[in-house]
Amino acid sequence: MLRARRVASAVVAASLAVGGLSACRSESSVAAYMGSAGEITEQEVDKVWTEAYDTLTDQAQAAAAEAEKAQRETEKKREEAGEEVTPAPTVTAERAQVPFTRTQALQALVGHEIYGRLAAKHSVSLPADVPYAQFAAEKKLPADSTYAKLYIENYYLRGLLTQSLVSTAAPAEADMRFVYDQLAANGGVEPGQDYAAWRSAQGEQNLQAVAAAARLREEVRATSDELRIRLNPKYAFDLTVLGVEAETGGLDLLTADFDDRWAVPVDDLS
Repeated sequence: MLRARRVASAVVAASLAVGGLSACRSESSVAAYMGSAGEITEQEVDKVWTEAYDTLTDQAQAAAAEAEKAQRETEKKREEAGEEVTPAPTVTAERAQVPFTRTQALQALVGHEIYGRLAAKHSVSLPADVPYAQFAAEKKLPADSTYAKLYIENYYLRGLLTQSLVSTAAPAEADMRFVYDQLAANGGVEPGQDYAAWRSAQGEQNLQAVAAAARLREEVRATSDELRIRLNPKYAFDLTVLGVEAETGGLDLLTADFDDRWAVPVDDLS
């Protein structure tokens, strides 16, 4: 169960995304137009997903082969000991389950471009000792995969950028209310605790976390506007700028939504 005190730690857990499709451009092979940064094709998105699928498939097949070998060795030893052995069915690998969608792959690619630009703007850089392997294992992502690298670097840059935007300015009440509503709907506040009681219980660190995430939301929007990012509608997603890890997965507390500017059907663009 989530608790309000965990909001502060959510600064590092923020994740972002952008959407839309560029006017007068409707090639179905393009997943996102990135202005001066070029474009991301559906082939590139599929490559990120397929790379993970192939890696997980190889791992599953290797595990199945090892289990098959151990099974046959056990049966052989039992036979040598004089037992009558009925061979067990062949161990087969289960179909690989990729822990992210193609939309999330595009989100990681787009987010990496945005975070990289904001990191340069705010003189933020990744630490030299990012624990890629450990982080990937914790998130159950294929080690050394493109998606794992993008996800992890986005995670760290997002947290560092949010920290760089922390100030003593109070968060907007609308943002605090939204955070409360998200937590309340997902078991993140004490039973019966209304907004006023929850709001008064928030310490300075939590207030700064929400305010900083809101500032990051505006920075992301501004960068997206500068790049004139447009997303193929079939890959629609929002950008999470404040979130926490719940027992059932990530919970968005604040997001950067881009209204209808980012989800106009291709046929309506000219």
